[in-house]
Amino acid sequence: MTDASVDAPITAVTVFRDGARVVRTGRVTVQPGLRPVVLGSLPATADPASVRVAARGHDLGLLNVEVQRRFGTDPLRAETARLRAEVEQRRDTVQELADEDAAEQAALGFLGHLADATATSLARAVSTGRAGYDELSRMAGHLSASTGSILSRRREIGARKRTAQRELEAAEQRLAAAEKRAGHPAEFAEVCVMLEARAATEAEVELSYHVSGASWHPLYDLVLNGERLTVSYLAEITQLTGEDWPEVALALSTTRRGLYQTLPELTPWYVGRVRPARERVVGRAQAAGIPMAAAAPPGDWPTGETAPVPAAAAMPAAKALAAEPGDGESGAGLVYTVARPLAVPADGGPHKTLVAQFDAGATFDYLTVPVLAPEAYLRAAVTNGSLLLLPGQARIFHGTRFVGQTHLDTVAAGEEFEVQLGVDEQIRVERKLRRRSTSKAMLGGTVTVDIGYEITVENRRDGLARVSVHDHIPVSADGEIKVRSRETAPAPAETDDLGELTWNLRLEPGQAGVIRHRFTVEHPAHVTVSGL
Repeated sequence: MTDASVDAPITAVTVFRDGARVVRTGRVTVQPGLRPVVLGSLPATADPASVRVAARGHDLGLLNVEVQRRFGTDPLRAETARLRAEVEQRRDTVQELADEDAAEQAALGFLGHLADATATSLARAVSTGRAGYDELSRMAGHLSASTGSILSRRREIGARKRTAQRELEAAEQRLAAAEKRAGHPAEFAEVCVMLEARAATEAEVELSYHVSGASWHPLYDLVLNGERLTVSYLAEITQLTGEDWPEVALALSTTRRGLYQTLPELTPWYVGRVRPARERVVGRAQAAGIPMAAAAPPGDWPTGETAPVPAAAAMPAAKALAAEPGDGESGAGLVYTVARPLAVPADGGPHKTLVAQFDAGATFDYLTVPVLAPEAYLRAAVTNGSLLLLPGQARIFHGTRFVGQTHLDTVAAGEEFEVQLGVDEQIRVERKLRRRSTSKAMLGGTVTVDIGYEITVENRRDGLARVSVHDHIPVSADGEIKVRSRETAPAPAETDDLGELTWNLRLEPGQAGVIRHRFTVEHPAHVTVSGL
């Protein structure tokens, strides 16, 4: 009785934060009786404890599943050929950019010769009266503009060439690694399944297993169009599992293995009185069963040290928690199914796909701290919909214009979170010092420093703007130095013990708001104040 081999290609992949579950499906004709079926060429990263097999067919039974490690010769696979073609393509790109730069360099040289010849010719024409200084100026301007344009194109070509060179070096490294693996003994896993059939039947065999070397992390695009904020939830997938994933059903799971594979349990947390060093040594020796004489040699140990314990009587090491094998799945997370199948080769490179896109309900306002930056920062209080948003980088766009990046923390479904949307140039902010005077004091008297600021915020947008303005006054760290707020117009909406003042302005289109605040610092004449 020979083993039947099943061709079971990959039909589905679920990617976790720290691994992936791969599903293979194949069909085989099973004759009556006990029939072994072999599913081979699983990658070496497959966890044997995670292997699951299901067999479906008429009057068919699954009796046993065994996973065995095998070694074989890894031929020069299609992966190596693909990587070699990628390297050649990258080399062609680098060469094309070098040719472009050479052409621009030739044009620059021609301009140089033309400038020399033109300068000589025009100088003679001007000296003889056949040309004026206007012609000379126009020609100089033309040559200058042409030279500047060529230099600008060369800089742009240089930037593209550096990027292409880095991509070529990365492709060459991937090719070298693939060629090093090719032709050498490679480890793989083989699954042997024992089936029992009462009559000849067509069986569908489904194999699933967990592999390491794969992960995904979220990325976000936040696009602001008017008062509407569109959130694009993206996923960046990388894998080095040893097998390429074709364009099959792809799912992304938010679950991950915990720091402890068993549930963590607390042990009692004891506190007590500190004992002298000698008592600690004796108590420790008695607990270990060491005679008193061995534990306390002549002389006292220095404060803060303990006597060395003989190796034979060393304290037992803490028991480590053993990791339990498993497939890494649980019911505690969410699974997102990618709408469009995505091929993910085992090249370790990033592969992006769209998870979801939705318009978020948002309330917008502005934050400005003019003492630090004369700018207004747009922010949005966003209510998340039905998706769990994991921590990740977010790119910010105002329409099609990229304005910066921010970071999103974990956001549960229905939770409100704040998003920074960059600087809005249509909100103008200015902070000016309007008053600063120092009183003169007689010997032994008090000096008073009087300081006043004026903050102007102007709304040049077409709609209403809510602006939160933050400023501060000094806080005294010395009992002899007194800081007093003398004037705030309008009154701040919030103040705190650290001197921070907050005003909330509501500005109509074209309206400007003015904030004035003044404070004094009083100190003895013999005291020098720092920080002002």
